[in-house]
Amino acid sequence: MDVLVNATPLLAPLTGIGQYIRHLFSAMDQLPETHLHVCCGLRCETGMHLPSPVAARTLQGAYGLARRLLPNPRAIKRQVEAAAFRYHARRVPANTLYHEPNFLPQPFDGPTVVTVLDMSCFDHPEAHPAERVRIMERNLPGALQRADHIIVISEASGAALRHWFKVDPARISTTYLAADARFQPHSAALLAPALTQLGLTSGAYVLSVGTLEPRKNLSTLFAAYAGLPASLRQRYPLVVAGMKGWDNEALMASATALVQRGELRFLGYVADELIPALYAGAAAFCYPSRYEGFGLPALEAMACGVPVITGNKTSLPEVVGDAGLMVDPDDVDGMRERLQQLLEDRAFAEALGQRGLARAQTFSWDRCAQETLAVYTRVMQQRGHTL
Repeated sequence: MDVLVNATPLLAPLTGIGQYIRHLFSAMDQLPETHLHVCCGLRCETGMHLPSPVAARTLQGAYGLARRLLPNPRAIKRQVEAAAFRYHARRVPANTLYHEPNFLPQPFDGPTVVTVLDMSCFDHPEAHPAERVRIMERNLPGALQRADHIIVISEASGAALRHWFKVDPARISTTYLAADARFQPHSAALLAPALTQLGLTSGAYVLSVGTLEPRKNLSTLFAAYAGLPASLRQRYPLVVAGMKGWDNEALMASATALVQRGELRFLGYVADELIPALYAGAAAFCYPSRYEGFGLPALEAMACGVPVITGNKTSLPEVVGDAGLMVDPDDVDGMRERLQQLLEDRAFAEALGQRGLARAQTFSWDRCAQETLAVYTRVMQQRGHTL
């Protein structure tokens, strides 16, 4: 089966959508039933290949320049991407299926599958730039109508999709994500070279990962952490890894006192090769997000045997289950109490980490690929194509 994939998000620093594309289609590339045509900006290659760092940096720089110099750069970017996709789509074999993994498909005459990662632009529009919300409001309804089938990455996202657009449940399939095999427990000695580059020591910090933007709810974590005993804050500084997002001025202001005391460090964007060690070396992982389509960082921490604390909303209960501690995302005292428990009772933290490790191993990219292939097969059969 020929499958056309729009993998353009791989040209940006890898956030959730990029990781989904990278791991799903790497797994699908190993399936004998699929023949991938992967479009990534101006290139379209057979099989799954990550773009070179040079190409990614070049395109990121060009878009950054366009944002400074041109009006409505997001619309211009979509026009350029659409033109490149049309060019590539004319060159794939007949009866090719198109999978758009990032909400909004490009025009395509053949069978189309769309992945909807979450419905946060509709459930919480205040947590996004207004331009992004307008684009989704204008384009997502038509995209859902054109799609032969829709993939969601949690039951929570599927429920939100049905709520907003009354989509027939028969047109929706859930495929859970997984942690990459690189995320696993390691000894302090093995972690030391990578952590030294980041100025960290194994087992001696609390970690949170995510783009610095409102819905990640880091201000609640900062307030909870600030309420810990001073001895714990000095022994376990809070480390936050992630790029700056939008509307983060209030967040950064809330962090000032902790940063000045040396109890909070912002690492910014961390190189991909250092991320597994960053997770595995943490004493605890905190993910207070108010809204997630899946919550992959929590699962990656669990796969490293690190005890996790997360919010108890949307998809996170599906991912964490009883293998982590969950609190209301706005419960500062509850978050502080859970964090203090993990840092003071290391035997409990170790046992929780082992539960998380066992649960993480029940998720699999190979299974995600097989379930995605089953969606493709169903769509092609409904279209009357012989497989």
